Amino acid sequence: MRLYNDTMTDIDILELEIECKEKELSRWLDGGDLEKTQTFLTSLEKQGEIKEVINNLKTKLEEKQSHRDKIVTLIERFEGLDNRILIMRYVDELSLSEIALLTGYSYQYIRDRHARLKKIIEFNGTKL
Repeated sequence: MRLYNDTMTDIDILELEIECKEKELSRWLDGGDLEKTQTFLTSLEKQGEIKEVINNLKTKLEEKQSHRDKIVTLIERFEGLDNRILIMRYVDELSLSEIALLTGYSYQYIRDRHARLKKIIEFNGTKL
């Protein structure tokens, strides 16, 4: 489930894109350096285009944040060792052998438990 980390990366990228577009928009607004070099209509057009891009990016960001929250909620439904295995495997991106070392359980036990967790999660409609 690189899903969590991929989602977090997507969120970071979208936040950065929004920040950059908002800075660009401020340059097209009254008194901005780009606004001064173009006609009034060109400036208005650019402002509209950038605002639309920002709105689309914000919508995508909200979707990714919702997706992240669903993943976290799913992991939190498990308790104890199961929760630790899921967090270490999918949030911290540790291998099953690393998880076995950190938890003090055998690799085979962690592997079997992880396989059981994946089946439970996939049975409930989520793909890891």
